[in-house]
Amino acid sequence: MQQGKTTIGRIPWEISYLLSLVIKASHDRDVYLDNITIKKVNDSQMIQHRQTLKNISFILLFILLIIGLSNSSHAASNIFLTEEEQAYIAKKGVIKAVSLDGIAPIQYSDKNKEVQGISKRVLQEISTLTGLTFEYTLYGSLREVFESNAEIAFGIPNNYAPPDMILSKPYLRSETILYINASQDPNNLDNKIYAAVRGSALPKGIKEENSIYFETREQSLDAVEAGRADYGYGNAYSVAFYTLQNGYKNLVTIPKGKEARAYCIGFFHEDEILISIINKALSAIGENQLQNLVLDVAAQVERKITFSMVINRYGKEITFIIIGVLSILLFAITSNVKANKTLRMNNRRYEVLSEISNEYLFEYFTKTNRLQLSESFIQQVGTQDNLNEANSILKNMLANTAADRQYFEIKLPLANGEVGIFKVIHLSVSDDDGNLVSIIGKVVNISDEAAKREELANKALLDGLTGLYNAITTKELIQTAICSRQEKQRMDAFILIDLDYFKDINDTHGHLAGDNVLLQLGKVLKQSFRTTDIIGRIGGDEFGIYMPNIPSLDFVKTRCQKVSTLINTAIEDMPVTISVGITLVDQDMEYEEIFKSADEVLYQAKRNGRNQIVAWEER
Repeated sequence: MQQGKTTIGRIPWEISYLLSLVIKASHDRDVYLDNITIKKVNDSQMIQHRQTLKNISFILLFILLIIGLSNSSHAASNIFLTEEEQAYIAKKGVIKAVSLDGIAPIQYSDKNKEVQGISKRVLQEISTLTGLTFEYTLYGSLREVFESNAEIAFGIPNNYAPPDMILSKPYLRSETILYINASQDPNNLDNKIYAAVRGSALPKGIKEENSIYFETREQSLDAVEAGRADYGYGNAYSVAFYTLQNGYKNLVTIPKGKEARAYCIGFFHEDEILISIINKALSAIGENQLQNLVLDVAAQVERKITFSMVINRYGKEITFIIIGVLSILLFAITSNVKANKTLRMNNRRYEVLSEISNEYLFEYFTKTNRLQLSESFIQQVGTQDNLNEANSILKNMLANTAADRQYFEIKLPLANGEVGIFKVIHLSVSDDDGNLVSIIGKVVNISDEAAKREELANKALLDGLTGLYNAITTKELIQTAICSRQEKQRMDAFILIDLDYFKDINDTHGHLAGDNVLLQLGKVLKQSFRTTDIIGRIGGDEFGIYMPNIPSLDFVKTRCQKVSTLINTAIEDMPVTISVGITLVDQDMEYEEIFKSADEVLYQAKRNGRNQIVAWEER
């Protein structure tokens, strides 16, 4: 580092020495010419000697010019530092320098997590010129940058810096360019999704509600490439760098500048001496030196043979190849257009056929985990949330279904808020090597069919008049409950209920009135017993109830008394009574034994005058 004033205006010793040689050579020439005159040397010798001295003079002057230019270049790299600034540098420790990652080639982390980029190289030049030492750290968001315990932030555009941040003179300028997804029209970007970098101000004319924020420029470019956003603006250096590095295929860049950006060094604290030193160092870095630095960093993306070199060497061959390839491509494109047209027509026919037959086509690409659904199916599910849920369910089932299983049933949300039942029929598509490429199939809405099926199943289980379990179902459920008892100390109970004088009701009031009595008793039983109890009609006017895990016999009798009270007043002008038989269930009892015990005490109640509750344990 040069300290104090530079030596601009002072002739270096090399130049002084060479100048003395020129003067001495000129003096020697004059002396020699005088001697030539005295000695009367012939004219040809004198002319030859003069030419030799002239050539020596030109060579020396050329060397002087080179040394002078070299010295001027060296002098341009020197800076003037005051004694106070020199003392500051001598005492200053390592300066913590931070910035935002993912803005290559301005600053970024390489594959080894090392900080790289133009900004770092500029700080290294400043370090060389001044003796300052920097420690570099990159963060994933501007919020982390501005909340860090650092002294300076490097590579900060003027429009990204907080209002209270002091900025150095710019060391890099760049015009912003537009980058869009290839599917978008650059002349129609109103109400399109803008990819913004969090912490930066939105460009003029772009609405907040149309913007999606990302932490870094690379993430915003990735989003536009993937179609999660439609377009964005960025500096030319970063857009070019990441396009080469990441091999974007769906990204189109357009030189349609929105705003200029100047990259500076930001100071978190008002350190006037440090600000002065860095600004002086930035001024001392020559424009050519900075351009070379930028080109060197930007060229580190991938070093390839240039296109011009290939053209110069193989121009004719490439021309012939291009003509041949273009001819093949033209033929292929023409054939492809025709094939696509035919395919679109076939797809449309299939779609129309699917709509008519209540079927919806799909294709699941296993490698990319992408599910392509027909438009008619998307309309069936309605909302985006429903579509996402349906996508997830279908993908999971298709990814985990057995290879030999070609259909399954699933439940999916519908646009009307209900849940539909669908049958999925599919086939696997493999390449020539037998590798699975995709799964194609159709989704059939069988909600009506499933509802009818469930209705039939319920009818097979339930009594058609009362809606209670029928005799067969009641017996099966009770047998299952008996077998599944695991707690030996648990107390269960079985109850038989019979309507008193039911034949007289039918004979006196008719069978419709009798059916109404049975229906009302079914409702009273549902109202009086627990949801965990098994309630069924096991005969004409006979009902059975199995109560698992009861606290006591009195608990059962209380429930039965409630039934007796409610049914007695359920039908106006027709008092109805019941007789009840109760038995407790032991661990080793079978259904027939339980039924027999309850039946015996039921008929004991009838023999005792009816309208009574009798328990086997109290007989």
